Amino acid sequence: MNTTIIISKFWTRIWAFLIDTLILGVIGYLFGLMIQDFLIGIGSYGLILGLIITVSYQTICNSKLLDGQTIGKHFMEIQVVDINGNTIGVGKSFLRALILSFPYFTYNLSIPGLADTSFISVVKTIGLLSIIIGVVVIYIFNKQTRQSLHDLIIGTYVAKTEERDEPIAIPGVTKTPFYVFGGFLVLLIGIGIYSVNSNGVQNLSGIYTKVSKIDGVISANVNERTIFFNGTKTLVYETTLSVKALPNDDLENDKIVRETARTILNDVSNINSFNAITISLNRGFNIGIASHNTAKTVSYSPGEWREILQQTTQN
Repeated sequence: MNTTIIISKFWTRIWAFLIDTLILGVIGYLFGLMIQDFLIGIGSYGLILGLIITVSYQTICNSKLLDGQTIGKHFMEIQVVDINGNTIGVGKSFLRALILSFPYFTYNLSIPGLADTSFISVVKTIGLLSIIIGVVVIYIFNKQTRQSLHDLIIGTYVAKTEERDEPIAIPGVTKTPFYVFGGFLVLLIGIGIYSVNSNGVQNLSGIYTKVSKIDGVISANVNERTIFFNGTKTLVYETTLSVKALPNDDLENDKIVRETARTILNDVSNINSFNAITISLNRGFNIGIASHNTAKTVSYSPGEWREILQQTTQN
């Protein structure tokens, strides 16, 4: 391919990306604080707001409307162009931004009524993570044109704002980036299959379903974690709940905490093998480009939780 464009260097584009990430983070944080209560109420769906802000920013700036330059690209003197060095229209810029941003903002987006460990959720996550990995891996290993996945699909390049007077040849894309991407994809699918068929994951899914239905809980996350400290092994059954409101104090007597602890003690058959049951209540928002969170955590052994629940019942 002969053209007058000069392909942007690897780190030049990375620095532009970091500048844009910082700018979007500040915008998202300030906007998020303005509508914090609304974002808390919709939970993980606040990520859609982050997607809208990011795609809008990239679409407008990377199109011919602003000469193919986001603020970061402007500082680094690079721009989005086609093979002829022309900036692209808004439609192409929108598709390019959507391919790049949609997987990042939605792979953590919960499907209503389904645990994150369910078969459909795992398949969704694998599919979207595959695109994210493809964007990163192809950019790193495609040394010839430095086009990432979204550039290859749309037919765009990130090039220096200067052009050569004489045409230069851009080498074709080799197969190496796609081989590496394929290897990561196979590994990701293998992990997904193991997760779906794992008894431990299926048990976590059952607890997730129950604690998610507790009044006042917006979303939940359940994990079994092993901690090694000074040669000592500690098994922790960890539940993190996004809630509409945080209790002022005395977490042990909070209704959500009590119901969560009781569910875990009654439904986890091997709960006595754990050293601690940790319950965290979070109130905040996460829109992908910015987040704000306040958390309170309480942790006791299974035996201590039984004593707390028994005392609460007696009182």
